[in-house]
Amino acid sequence: MPSSRAKEYLSANLRVDILVEMQLLLLTFSTGAQDVIAFPDFHCFASNQTGNSVVLAIGAAGLGSSQFSLANVGISLGTFLAGATLTGQLGNNIGPRRRDWLLLNHLMQTLLVFAAAIAQGIGHGAGTGSSAMGSIALLAFSSGAQVASMRPMRIPEITTAMATAAWVDFVIDPKLFGPDNHSRDRRALFLVTLIVGSFVGAFMYKGVGSSNTLIFSAAGKLLVTVSFMFNREEKNQMTEG
Repeated sequence: MPSSRAKEYLSANLRVDILVEMQLLLLTFSTGAQDVIAFPDFHCFASNQTGNSVVLAIGAAGLGSSQFSLANVGISLGTFLAGATLTGQLGNNIGPRRRDWLLLNHLMQTLLVFAAAIAQGIGHGAGTGSSAMGSIALLAFSSGAQVASMRPMRIPEITTAMATAAWVDFVIDPKLFGPDNHSRDRRALFLVTLIVGSFVGAFMYKGVGSSNTLIFSAAGKLLVTVSFMFNREEKNQMTEG
């Protein structure tokens, strides 16, 4: 029956292949554009929680409080962890690589970024106050959910957000100059994509403001969400069917 085939298709686990790598890279690009607006607007990061953890300690010690918003940093770190925890644990129970779960999860993430864009538009890019706190909470929760949802794909070279480990792993790779090194190539693509996304986001922020830049970032996430409909399922499932 068509309905049973549709149910089977939606409940299938996605195969990790070149399409998944492209989806991860597009999410990386969108994250770069998103985080660029977070620091000038909110004086914290939406996805880079290493930076937020350090800034939180600086603020707690009473240092450099004029350079960042301690409240925004705390909200970002807390909601990022909440997003990662909630969606990560739900994914563990539902099936983290199921098509329907990824569609639902990433649609939620996309809507949160669109909502943050609306909030920033209403607040005229304000960095403090309820509008700003709401925006950073939406962005950080979405970022935490994004990173958590992509971990089960087992492509550690493309985290979609954090770059420090990728830089180190790239330069210490014993086969850095080898002719055939897929891990190195993945890391290089991840780093380049994150940088390009950040530059694009920075110039968009300068030209059209944070709200429109977030809409651009959300559009990239929406494209990834829709594209999950076209991923192939795992080979063992195809064999069983």
